Amino acid sequence: MIRFKILTYFAVGVFLLGVVATVEAGWMMQEKEGDQTLISKGRLKSSADNISWILDGPGNKVYFIDGHEKTYAIGTVEDYCGATTALVEQTMKNLPAEQRKLLEQMMKKDNKEARRTVSVIAAGDGGNIAGLKTVKYKVEVDGELYEEIWLATDSDLLNEFKSLKPMLRKFSTCASTFGTEFTPENSSEYLQLMERGVEVKSIAYTDGSPEPVTDVVKLEKKDLPESEFLVPRDYRQVTFGEMLKSQMD
Repeated sequence: MIRFKILTYFAVGVFLLGVVATVEAGWMMQEKEGDQTLISKGRLKSSADNISWILDGPGNKVYFIDGHEKTYAIGTVEDYCGATTALVEQTMKNLPAEQRKLLEQMMKKDNKEARRTVSVIAAGDGGNIAGLKTVKYKVEVDGELYEEIWLATDSDLLNEFKSLKPMLRKFSTCASTFGTEFTPENSSEYLQLMERGVEVKSIAYTDGSPEPVTDVVKLEKKDLPESEFLVPRDYRQVTFGEMLKSQMD
């Protein structure tokens, strides 16, 4: 799925007024497995399996929409990260003492591993992918190939992402505080790479063998209805904490 990879996304005033019958220029990105991402006016909507994330760069809002439960949550990146932190802390608290101690030891160990060296190497012309020119890069961790990445550098597409960049950086900072595994994606070298273009293809080598991560097969300019970035009027609002907990149940 497209990185959040990482992950994902929002406008309160218009939200509560219902669907607006306007159309805005934007982009539609579709991956081989069917996941779809829409980009328009500094907003990004990523959908899969009737679950949608919307990032609203200009509005500094995050929306999490669950089509199965007909619920949604809205807030800032800080609100989302705070809810995630609280859930992790509560989960840790409810673990048996021995399991909690083991997990804490793993997290301490990983803090030391975070000092590993991440290198980004330009690999030249990446060819055309989904109709756009790309540049290829290799990411190495301690000298070992970790990932190959193809970035589209179309100026119109990059302009759509400009106001999203601060939010994506916040998400990366937030993500770096969770989990027990070393994540090159949260390194400064990796984040700087993501500033150079839009990821349309990537292959991971985390276990030594190639595994596709992002595989965009369609990327085109498209007029998008404003309703794509609005929450349906009959959906019930919940907190990020409630939404995250429901996804775990």
